[in-house]
Amino acid sequence: MKKQVLQLCALALFFAVGCGADKNSNEACLHETTMNLDTGNYDAVLASSCADSMHKGAAYFGKAGYSAKDVINRFSETSNSASTTSDLSTYMNTLTGQVTENTLTNIDLAKINYCTYIGGTIDPLTAQCTNTNQGVPNYQDAQFYISLVDAVKSLSLLKIVTDSTGLGTLSSCNINSTATPAVPDDADATSCALIASNNLSGLPVLTCSTGVSYSTTSDIVIQGKIGTYRGVTVTVTGTATTSCPAPALYKKLLYKDAANKYWLATTMSGENCTDGTTTWPCPIEQSGAPLDLVTAIDQSITSAISSMDQALPEGTTTADVQQSISDIKNDACGVDMICTSADLASYLQTIQ
Repeated sequence: MKKQVLQLCALALFFAVGCGADKNSNEACLHETTMNLDTGNYDAVLASSCADSMHKGAAYFGKAGYSAKDVINRFSETSNSASTTSDLSTYMNTLTGQVTENTLTNIDLAKINYCTYIGGTIDPLTAQCTNTNQGVPNYQDAQFYISLVDAVKSLSLLKIVTDSTGLGTLSSCNINSTATPAVPDDADATSCALIASNNLSGLPVLTCSTGVSYSTTSDIVIQGKIGTYRGVTVTVTGTATTSCPAPALYKKLLYKDAANKYWLATTMSGENCTDGTTTWPCPIEQSGAPLDLVTAIDQSITSAISSMDQALPEGTTTADVQQSISDIKNDACGVDMICTSADLASYLQTIQ
């Protein structure tokens, strides 16, 4: 019995949780940090004196509303699923919830911390973690987590623009279609806005698909924001119901770049800004410029694939995750693996 007590005490000392262990020791601090991560006390992790960048990366990912375990499970599910439900439907309806500007900020901070842990920096042009030190302990783990974070960011960007209410759930309305299942109206609207960014011919109204059309404003300035925009109003017509009136109107924003080309702006669902006359969804800005949805998604999913290659995962689960991330790139960006507005418009049409 005495021997068993000593063994238990030694084990407790290893975890810094008793048997005379110094509660102020680094071991005790690390144990507390791990417990705080497990219980979702992420602010305590970020405030911890012993938390390293791996801990903080996980904490910021948690603050964004995600856990590595859940993301792995979802990606494994889509890789192995025989269901007729599309992968994008799973990502939009199950993996991603309510996405806000804070969500995206925390995702970025998670990536920065994982990258910092392996001695790397974020390349401002490609958004990839470069100049890393492969000799750092847990290097492959950090690259694996970076890959998860990047993949989730690409899906979160698509969710925040598509979720018209900002409540985290896509519309159940599909008034323009009698098919079951059908593409939700808010996904139709985002898809149409992406098409509009490539087709500003000056005509007052253009059609994207059956029951889905759009009109655009002239160039406008959004108060308190940088850059020049055009407002897009997407109209969805069809059979109205009590909960789904017709027609349905969805407002989107395009921003104009230095070459006078228009791109779908990443906007905050459920939050409105104004051009002085009309309200529009508020555009998100990063580094003093509007956040281009297509470029941001392309960079994130490309970086996810690059980091996964560095991670060299072993085992069935991680291989499934790698396949799912590659599938996102293939499905969202086409056979040439370069995302365009037209590619993302088609991708959104796979939501059911």
